Amino acid sequence: MKFVLAVLLLPVVIGITVSFLENIGWLAHYISAAFGWGVVSYLILHILLYEPAQVFDTGKKMTEQTIGFLSPWLKVAGFCVPIFTIFSFLAYYLASLVWKQYDLLPFFVFLAAFTFTMHMVFTANSLKKKQPGWLKENYLFSIFTIYVLNMLIIALAFALLNADFSLARFFDRIADVAGAIYTASFNQLFVVEGR
Repeated sequence: MKFVLAVLLLPVVIGITVSFLENIGWLAHYISAAFGWGVVSYLILHILLYEPAQVFDTGKKMTEQTIGFLSPWLKVAGFCVPIFTIFSFLAYYLASLVWKQYDLLPFFVFLAAFTFTMHMVFTANSLKKKQPGWLKENYLFSIFTIYVLNMLIIALAFALLNADFSLARFFDRIADVAGAIYTASFNQLFVVEGR
């Protein structure tokens, strides 16, 4: 069942990714470049130099302690909330209040992308180790759900901190892309042409 749900969630994952990349492209070029470099920099660090597992574990524990009142969700809270990414956006907000004359957004976007990538890489590794079998149906559903939640958090932060990032355009584009995939899949599977 979870494998079927994961397959059904895949168009939303694709739609949210396409929509986010297009919406970040509406921002100034150096901001979207900072996001891309944040992702690439973390991957280089993780693959070639050092895996900051202790940093991820610390963030996971902080999240679990912060929202401990949601006891049924406690086991997955550390995976669902990218705490360091949220901290980077909060730090940008505070820094922009102090240093109003400087455009600090690219630096904090880089940091947010770096920490988001760290969060997703370690979340994927942790979930993959917990899932037996070669199909890993629970893993796919879990990682897709966490990815969608994390992207929604990041999109909301971008919309709050930069007027050029439109949540309405973001959600419209998700609906367009996911809807097109669902429609094409349905037509491919169930509509017989030529009748």
